Amino acid sequence: MIYRYLILFLFVFSLSYGETFDQVLRKALQKNPYLKAVENQSKEVEGEIKSARSIPNPEVSLMFGRLYSQSDESGAVLTDFSVEQPLKLWGTRKKAIEQALTKRSAYQYMFETEKRKFISGLYNAFYTALFKKEVMKIKQIEYSITKDIYRFVEKSYQLGEETKLNLFRAEKDLKVAQIELKQAETEYNISLKNLSSLAGFEIKDVEGEISAVKDPIDIDIDQIPQISYLKKLIETAEKGIALQKALAKPQVSIEFAASEDEVDLGKYEFGIGIKASIPVFYRNQGEILKLIYKKKSYINLLKQKKIYFRSKLNSLKEKYSLLKKQIQEIDQQIIPSVHNALKLGEKSFKLKEITLFELSDLRKQFIQALIYRAQTLQQIHHTYSEYIKIGGLR
Repeated sequence: MIYRYLILFLFVFSLSYGETFDQVLRKALQKNPYLKAVENQSKEVEGEIKSARSIPNPEVSLMFGRLYSQSDESGAVLTDFSVEQPLKLWGTRKKAIEQALTKRSAYQYMFETEKRKFISGLYNAFYTALFKKEVMKIKQIEYSITKDIYRFVEKSYQLGEETKLNLFRAEKDLKVAQIELKQAETEYNISLKNLSSLAGFEIKDVEGEISAVKDPIDIDIDQIPQISYLKKLIETAEKGIALQKALAKPQVSIEFAASEDEVDLGKYEFGIGIKASIPVFYRNQGEILKLIYKKKSYINLLKQKKIYFRSKLNSLKEKYSLLKKQIQEIDQQIIPSVHNALKLGEKSFKLKEITLFELSDLRKQFIQALIYRAQTLQQIHHTYSEYIKIGGLR
């Protein structure tokens, strides 16, 4: 009998028409509002790049005089005119562009970090839903087994071969199995809603092999986006320091001026001049110190993150290896053992060699073994999602 349910379980599972993880991921990357918000945030620096590349606008000064006189003459006469053009010297323009470009690169790594976190969470939510679906199907198997046992007991009772107590017990087991099936269906629907809220669109069903696990590959610490992000922040701070030092030097501008002669009205004098600010001791020192301590903070954070990722990857590798061994033991030893025990128990019960209580206990052991297998596979997928968060999806 039990072989029939296992075949039915696998057949129904293969006929699922839900969405696969690849389909969910592809849609989520296109539609998810959170990712779009992070991507737009990473593009904010484009304005800084444009500002750094631009040349300062000239400053124009106009002065008008003799708007009214005693001879009743009035009018707007231009008395002074000047145009001042600030110059970007000491490599300030180049340094500003380099700082902005480095900052953009850092933000791109930041976006990649957030993207991997999102994919990791989506992967975990998807396989949680797939696990809940697996549990639901296991509960369907349990309900079918319990229903067949009840029918057998009921028929035996009608023939006078079974006690009323066993009939009540079989009926109770059937009702409990039905309640647990409804609960499993509810939990599956809740997991679909959680997955839908994360993905950004409605998902009515999921499809996939929960037993199809991927082996994570080795991850280079220096290639982790979060590490690269911190390195770029350090580089950005360094370029910012260089820019502030350049800005601390005399700022030069060229001026073209025209003014009306005070004696011979209506005639103008023209001139070209150079303006320069006088360097002040400790000029921009506050901004420089601020960037220096920012750089030190990023360096210390980078060291801490490298230590954390090394430890995290080692622990994930050990956990993954242990879980893979456990699932092999479950598939090769535990499931076959409880499956054979249940088969033998069904035959023995029909021959009146064991009680209904003993058969129910064998049924529970078999179902618990299937659920334990599904839980172990879910842990494997959860562990893999942690790999995705660090090293990306393979």
